[in-house]
Amino acid sequence: MRSYMGYTLLFISSLLLSACGGGSDSPAPVAGTPVPVSTTFTVSVDAPDGMILANQQAFSLIQPAYANAVKELTEQNFAAVWLDDKGKVFDSIEITRLEAKGDGIYELDAGTRARINAVLLVDLDGVPEFTLGESLPTGLFMTPLAAERLAISLESSLTYFALAQRVAADENWGVFNDVFESGAQGAVALALEDINKISIDIRDTLFPKIGVQGLTLKDLMSLTIVQTMTEGRLERFFTEQSATLANILAILNDGYWEISASEGNDGKGIFTDRTSYDGSETTITEFSWDKSGSEDITLSEAFTYLSNSTSFGTEDIRSQVLTNQGWIGLFEYLKVQFSTDRNALLTDAALSTSVEKGITLEAKVYGLSGKKMHDFLSSKDNHYLTRYIPEDTTFSDGSSGFFFTWRPESETYLLCDNTNDQDTCRAYPILTPDAGFTSLEDIKTPLFNVGITIDQVNGFKLSDNIVAEFIGDDFFTVRYWSRIAANEWTIQDTGVWAPTTVSGKPVIRFDIPDIIKQLADDYPYNGRHLFLIEDRGFVNIGEVLLELAEFNFSGFDNDAKAQIFSAATRDNLPPFDECGFGNTSLANEGLFLNAVTECGGDERFTTQTVNDLVDKTLVQINEEGEITAHILRNDNSWDHYRNTLEETGSRNWSLTEEGYMKLVGDTNLEDEFDFWALTNYEYQRNLLAIKVFSQQGQQAQISSLMARAYEPDTLSACIDSDSGWDQATTTPVVKESLTNYNDQVQLCKQVWFGRNPVFTEGLLVGQTGNTSDDKALTFASDSSRYLKLSDNFEGEYFLGSYVDEDGCGFNFDIRWKIEEDGTLYYEAIDGSMNERIQLTDTDGLKLAIKAFNHQSRWQTDEALLYGSDEGEIWSDIVTLIDANLVPNVVPVEPPPPVEEETPPEGETPPAEGETPPAEEEPPAEEEPAGPPGGTILNDGQTCAYLEVPEEPAP
Repeated sequence: MRSYMGYTLLFISSLLLSACGGGSDSPAPVAGTPVPVSTTFTVSVDAPDGMILANQQAFSLIQPAYANAVKELTEQNFAAVWLDDKGKVFDSIEITRLEAKGDGIYELDAGTRARINAVLLVDLDGVPEFTLGESLPTGLFMTPLAAERLAISLESSLTYFALAQRVAADENWGVFNDVFESGAQGAVALALEDINKISIDIRDTLFPKIGVQGLTLKDLMSLTIVQTMTEGRLERFFTEQSATLANILAILNDGYWEISASEGNDGKGIFTDRTSYDGSETTITEFSWDKSGSEDITLSEAFTYLSNSTSFGTEDIRSQVLTNQGWIGLFEYLKVQFSTDRNALLTDAALSTSVEKGITLEAKVYGLSGKKMHDFLSSKDNHYLTRYIPEDTTFSDGSSGFFFTWRPESETYLLCDNTNDQDTCRAYPILTPDAGFTSLEDIKTPLFNVGITIDQVNGFKLSDNIVAEFIGDDFFTVRYWSRIAANEWTIQDTGVWAPTTVSGKPVIRFDIPDIIKQLADDYPYNGRHLFLIEDRGFVNIGEVLLELAEFNFSGFDNDAKAQIFSAATRDNLPPFDECGFGNTSLANEGLFLNAVTECGGDERFTTQTVNDLVDKTLVQINEEGEITAHILRNDNSWDHYRNTLEETGSRNWSLTEEGYMKLVGDTNLEDEFDFWALTNYEYQRNLLAIKVFSQQGQQAQISSLMARAYEPDTLSACIDSDSGWDQATTTPVVKESLTNYNDQVQLCKQVWFGRNPVFTEGLLVGQTGNTSDDKALTFASDSSRYLKLSDNFEGEYFLGSYVDEDGCGFNFDIRWKIEEDGTLYYEAIDGSMNERIQLTDTDGLKLAIKAFNHQSRWQTDEALLYGSDEGEIWSDIVTLIDANLVPNVVPVEPPPPVEEETPPEGETPPAEGETPPAEEEPPAEEEPAGPPGGTILNDGQTCAYLEVPEEPAP
């Protein structure tokens, strides 16, 4: 360890000597006033890709990113100012030199030492404008000049602007007041560390919810979600920092709560656990609500840990700690060894006191009465819970919050669980990401072989946008490369590494510079102290917890927890509806994210959601009545139907990390796709509200749709009030009126949010004038029957035919039209019948109908006396097919009538005395018979004409 500490101290000393331009003779700062000294600051300027500058009239469709170096700034883009004790601009700070070092890094000399109230302002498009005596202006990137090495980013700008707004509102610096007044460099460094922590927390909580493409920074700062989340995070920080020391033993005896929430492709959940200690046993009880369907938030006990009795197995290991006995698996369940009023000593459930890897815990307490719940649920771990709580909900009397501080008893080396060949901890070369380093020597790069570009670097990724390169020189140098654009990397900072031995094992220790931790998009560790070690045949990365290093977390007392979950309910979500926010024909993915965030309830596509949709039909009906449907398949293909007819093609779908369902309509055109984001779900009727991002080459648009999910083959006809059919009398069982029919149609219709299934010319005609796409209807209750439609036009009607190949068959001409309300009306050209058909539902493949049939024979029959608006109501399921598939039925004609026999010519009557043949009895009078079986008037029976016996041969 001595060699490591020696290198570290040498490196820190060299940084201090080179960076502090004023030296030890600089005048001491007084009460926040400027100090006549010059300091050299190195600043990285990173702006979100796609943010509109003032001189841009439009934007291009580019991939979203939050760290892209701004490379072409000049002196005019920079300014520096002092803030007074009330957070107002009271003077400018002279920048005497500015030099661009390349790749978005700038070096400047400014007339100040490191101070929390000295602010560097950057206007990416011009000269920063500010007004003396006023607050900091919106729309500028900024950071406090509180260290010699700084990063200006979106998160740093939002954080410091929110801080300055808070100071101006309070007219004092609050918890930063001593730092503001004294300007002590150690205190300034700690204050900057606090600001950077807030900045990273704001980035991690806010950025997943917003897109910046197509916005100016000023527009972004004016968004309600930005203001509430930044202001809330500052409120929590100020409150926690001003908390008073608490009796930790009393808190443990009473029990405290931690609350977290999660949202991702694995699902959504709310979790809370209570930790208590009765002087002997530590109890941790976990509760959770795993969202599934439409049930409201209901916490159920998931697990209870009892320090004296709960046992764990190897499958419960979450991480490992290096001891003299080797690696010991940790379960991340703490037990209290003992506690006083001032502090408690805790250790992991897997450890004994002899291991000496304990944690000292102390607590501060603050009252929550009158404070907004949202502000204290503003961390990346629990902010998803706020969507269920109204924004202005406050805590009531008696509620308290806790601010815990824990420190390791000794230096502790932690590694994630790499048993069972798990590769989560491994260091992978950036050049060969599929083959991890196997020895510590492999990770070092000889000085003569140092890479010039990222493609030559023998380094490994610390995060998606940070690569560490260890150089085997006399100075034990680490170079940190950062990605400044999509495929551009630069050396952002340098550090040192040190070989040492821990518990008999060789390791490499290194500390991440603060600037690198700030810039890392997805930094996976709590602190900056890391190590490399060979274990199980590979080099693994772990974290060092240093003795006396502080870590903090928040908790609630019983009253505050109860109040939070009393206020949290799905009833506070916006009601199910279609959300048009953000719809535009000039879209990008950032604007799409904003639209999804604004419209989102607590729904999103997850792995389970999508799996549940596989093989179901997602039906849409647009304003013109066009019916479309998607069916996701298990092999990640999907079928597409338009007006119930399948469209051929090669398509695929996938679930993205953002929870978008990506639909590619042609696998040969990967740059043309749709993103679907689920924003709401109505479980009673299986309705999905969806935001859509459609990209076609370089053009994209955002729109909204609603879809209804149907299980396969579950579409059913609504048979309410159907007349029934009497085969004996060939008439409806119940005579019905047209008025009652229309009433029943409206009762049966499945109309959802204005989506009304109706017949349209697009559905029945296809392309007007193109007879090759003519359609026909087939009926589920009678597969032999067809209603053949044509777009040949005559007068006010289209032409067609009604065909049946059963019984005697029939094939007669009809004329048809679509009425204004979407009714399909057709009539026999000979006037023998007419019928009305309306849609009541559709699963996108078939159509549920309700029809009203009138036959002229019922109206002319003196026994029936039907009126012109009376007839039969019936229902069915119909399918559209190609009209060319309708058979050409030739009806069986009735046989010719039998003529009366007469004596042949020349035949003489009987002679006198001969007995004439007996006269036949006249036939008995028969009861009237119905229409011949199997005809249009009495279909569904065997053809009566086919049963006429043939005459015997003479």
